[in-house]
Amino acid sequence: MDFYLPAVKGLEEKMKQSNALLRNLIFSAVDGVIAAGKNGKIFIFNEMASEVFGYTEDEALNNLNIRDIYPDNLEYEVMKKLRDSEHGGRGKLRSYKVDVLSKNGETIPIGLNAAIVYEGKKEVATIGFFHDLREELRLKDKMEKIQLQLMQAEKLSSLGKLAAGVAHQLNNPLGGITLFTKLLLEEYDLEEGAREDLHRILKDAERCRDTVKELLEFTRQTRHLMQPHDINLTISRTLFLLENQTLFNDIEIEKNMMPSPPFVMADTQQLNHLFMNIILNAVEAMGKNGKLTLKTSKSPKEDKLNIEISDTGPGIPEDVLPHIFEPFFTTKEEGKGTGLGLSMVYSIVENHGGKIMAKSKPGEGATFIIELPLATQSKEGDQSGKQT
Repeated sequence: MDFYLPAVKGLEEKMKQSNALLRNLIFSAVDGVIAAGKNGKIFIFNEMASEVFGYTEDEALNNLNIRDIYPDNLEYEVMKKLRDSEHGGRGKLRSYKVDVLSKNGETIPIGLNAAIVYEGKKEVATIGFFHDLREELRLKDKMEKIQLQLMQAEKLSSLGKLAAGVAHQLNNPLGGITLFTKLLLEEYDLEEGAREDLHRILKDAERCRDTVKELLEFTRQTRHLMQPHDINLTISRTLFLLENQTLFNDIEIEKNMMPSPPFVMADTQQLNHLFMNIILNAVEAMGKNGKLTLKTSKSPKEDKLNIEISDTGPGIPEDVLPHIFEPFFTTKEEGKGTGLGLSMVYSIVENHGGKIMAKSKPGEGATFIIELPLATQSKEGDQSGKQT
């Protein structure tokens, strides 16, 4: 007996050490580890489980039943999967996607690896490793959005090249129309009515030529070139491309432009995209008989210029307004908008070192206010940045 007791004590000590090691392993796991008896009472709830579910260990061990973490009696479905052999073998469940509930009621996507604990053939407990998928899904969603942005950018690039090709093809016949119309006016003694018709043809041909010129400028693929520019001129060029579209037929356009505004440091191609996007959104929102107002003014801040674009449309709902600059956020019907337009606008303004905000009240239209930094010098070399 005297020889047996030290052996028992040594065995107990080793068991204590093994239990301590096992506990450390469980509580150091990077996934939530939860074990529960057959009645659902939890007896293991590690630190990561506390982080995922929001319960303290004491709360889980004393008050929580394993069934409480599954919504809509989903624990029965989990046990059914555990007991069949299709998900890793009988009594095992591997990489099973399931939603669970946190303490505050949040639904959390989980990758679950679980097993039934047996004594002989009798089920006595279950143990599960709960891998929080929120960050993985967030990154996956972000990557998908980036991929869609790249596809959209490639699509816009292709459309730009197509538009540029069409514009080049139009240049030659427009040049011929202009040339021969001028020859007819110069070489022939025509009746006044015929001369008026030819002048109308010449005027329309020259307008088409100007449109082609603006289109070529708009689709020109270059690196961002930041130079001092007259913002009024940039806005006017954008309107020139848009205002004769059918969409603008019943729209009143009011321009309150600051005379001889200070120059802003800008890439005109990017600003064309910016203004075109906001203006088209405004006109589409108004439908018929709306009023579009464009205003440029000196900002109260010394080195800034403000551009305001307002419409008389239905306005932007209060719950939507904080999200309008988020990529892929759109209130348009599926297939009618990518949700990239205003996020692109926001990006362009940021690239210019500026700020943009939107104000709106339902039923009272919307106003976009863009603040851009002034150029340190004008195109003519004036260090003040003013147009001379």
